[in-house]
Amino acid sequence: MAIIIELRFPSGRYHATPWGRHVNEGGAEWPPSPWRLLRALVAVWKRTAPGFTTEQVQRVLAAITSPPVYRLPNHRVAHTRHYMPWEKKGPDDRALVFDTFVSVGKDDPLVIAWPESSLSSEDRDVLETLLNNLSSLGRAEGWVEARLSSSTDCEANCQPSDTHDSNPVPVLCADAGSAFADTHYPTLDPKKLAKGAVNPANFLFDCPRWHLCIDTQTLHENRWSAMPGTKWVNYQRISEAPLVRTHPASSPEKPTVLRFLLDGPVLPLLTDTLFLTEAFRKAAMSRFNSWCERHRDQSHQYLRLDDSDKHASPVLSGKRSDGTMLNNHEHARYIATSEGEDRRRISHLTVCARTGFSESEVESLAGLSELKSFFRLDGIRVRLIGRSAVVSSLFGPASEWVSSTPFLGYAPIGISGRLSYLRKTIKRDWRKLAESVPEYRGIDLLEVTELPEDDALWNGKPRAYDFRRVRQKDSETGPRPCGLFKLCFSAPISGPLCLGYASHFGLGLFTPLTK
Repeated sequence: MAIIIELRFPSGRYHATPWGRHVNEGGAEWPPSPWRLLRALVAVWKRTAPGFTTEQVQRVLAAITSPPVYRLPNHRVAHTRHYMPWEKKGPDDRALVFDTFVSVGKDDPLVIAWPESSLSSEDRDVLETLLNNLSSLGRAEGWVEARLSSSTDCEANCQPSDTHDSNPVPVLCADAGSAFADTHYPTLDPKKLAKGAVNPANFLFDCPRWHLCIDTQTLHENRWSAMPGTKWVNYQRISEAPLVRTHPASSPEKPTVLRFLLDGPVLPLLTDTLFLTEAFRKAAMSRFNSWCERHRDQSHQYLRLDDSDKHASPVLSGKRSDGTMLNNHEHARYIATSEGEDRRRISHLTVCARTGFSESEVESLAGLSELKSFFRLDGIRVRLIGRSAVVSSLFGPASEWVSSTPFLGYAPIGISGRLSYLRKTIKRDWRKLAESVPEYRGIDLLEVTELPEDDALWNGKPRAYDFRRVRQKDSETGPRPCGLFKLCFSAPISGPLCLGYASHFGLGLFTPLTK
């Protein structure tokens, strides 16, 4: 029965440098060399199955020392580049490192077969155990799942080439006649061994005295041009899979939610919600204007009437083309949330619009990567992580909602009438919102209860009065009155629910109260 081995790469990548090449040359070994597989099986034997005898393992490995045939999956050679710390010229010195790999399908098996070889059932069990324990092949990040196949034919597409092949691939294979010999295996002076005068570093690993087990350090120290026990075999060169650029199919429905993840040396404080959301809106509008300038044939409808050289999105800006404000609550809301362990720091930003975002708006926002030159926000990076995702902590549905950021009134007012004024403002804002949003019609706001700052629902967050409570354009009018509240509705509603001053910038945010 033929010996057939299947290899799968769970990461979709095979990392291995061809024999005799430097790791930073950008070369990738393909197909995997039999010499590499044999040495990996020896390592697995000594590390995970030391109970097998040397005779057993040698008998198994000897059966797969002849050059095999392959069935290679579709693949492409790719690489990433990294600037790694080197510090040769100082602490800021960096070296460019190439990480080259072969990209394959995670579920596409690579098959290696020896059609003329066979093993007894006992030896097949030994080989199967070694393969099951094999976790990587090549470099440590080359994760692999290996198994012994029961198939009788591998339908090979890569095999040793004939002498007329003008462009073969050299593959390092084992020489069956010398792989298990010890002619060139390093020896130590027995007199020095007896006296204990041998440096422990001179001992090789605990393995048989086979050429198969000689390490590369010995090869370099002896300046050998080739590893004993090996031979080069030319194989047919298999072309890479054609590169097909695919674009996601356009959804018939516009996405209404875009989720962004924040990253940086120090995440912004929740009290700086207005700083962050205003900065993000400004960056988004700038990014969208740049997109329109690059796609003038698709951006006529976004031209501003008050400035014909610039473009603006009504959804992102909240303004019509003539610069007047939209008041239908269908444009974007920029919602900053604290979803990490530290409830004082903003970790995510969600942009919601009931009318949805066009492909041009999504594409421009997806290219937004960093907030630059904004007070307190230098170095904050953002990344789009999802669209149209339902965020249960924001969307409900629920009939009870509690403050996640302070609710702000529209005008400064004295302390004595603050609570009454804020309650009336919440009820008035809800009535206006219910009139403009069809799904809210007929739902009444039954109760507005003040939420103490020491309540468990707010515990761990900053004081309401510590939040920035005025937009930059209104900075001359002073901070707005604020409060924390719990709202009870006559029926469950779906969010996001934002009310009050700066509600499109993340303040006055209410989240559903789950039982």
